[in-house]
Amino acid sequence: MSTQPTTDPETSDAPDYSATHLDHPSPRLLYAVRHGQSTINAGIRPATPAESDDMVIELTDLGKRQAVALGRWAAALPPEQLPEIVLCSPYRRAVQTWQLAEAELRAAGVALPRRVTDPRLYDRFRGTLAHIPVSEVRERYPEQYAAEQADPLGYRPPGGESFHDVAARMTGVLDRIAADTRHRRVLIVAHDAVILLLRRLLEHLDDAGTLAVAAQGLAGNASVTAWAEEAGGYRLLYYDHRAHLPHT
Repeated sequence: MSTQPTTDPETSDAPDYSATHLDHPSPRLLYAVRHGQSTINAGIRPATPAESDDMVIELTDLGKRQAVALGRWAAALPPEQLPEIVLCSPYRRAVQTWQLAEAELRAAGVALPRRVTDPRLYDRFRGTLAHIPVSEVRERYPEQYAAEQADPLGYRPPGGESFHDVAARMTGVLDRIAADTRHRRVLIVAHDAVILLLRRLLEHLDDAGTLAVAAQGLAGNASVTAWAEEAGGYRLLYYDHRAHLPHT
């Protein structure tokens, strides 16, 4: 059975990203990266209950190469665009992605950003339907399939989360980032659902706008999305940027 991190976004146990105060903070630059290709992304179904645990799913060889390419992309950024802090999902595939990217920064002599694992950045948890393809859900659980088709963002699978639930988690993450007066350039390493809901929150998208983004395509493995802070809000700079990635 898949598991999810146990966390309450409102508790004092949430990571504290803040440090010393800056009297004249620069505009914030926010990056969001999806982890590299995982075994599940490659269509490799879990063979045992232990392998189905979302927390332990690993990168494929391609996913590792994508993570290395991500690190080289980050190492080539101008100093004024380099992340100062990395907020990482607790899932192994996300942690592996940043560890491999970080090694490229170290090799290039680039100052390493502070890394914090935030348990709220886990992927959308689908409960008893985790790792079951949509076609199989349609055949085995037609009532659940119909419910999700009727309300894609609000549907909550048995024991799982809706996309609105993920958005609630991300609100807590963004509140904590906003309270950080030292780190102005932030990179999040997480999952496609997290990036979709960040777009919803940062760009003030309604359900129709969120579904329109999803219909155009979710963020690809090791792709980069970026926003710049402007006049108290955020402007999307680019979404699902993949030019740095290997094709095979």
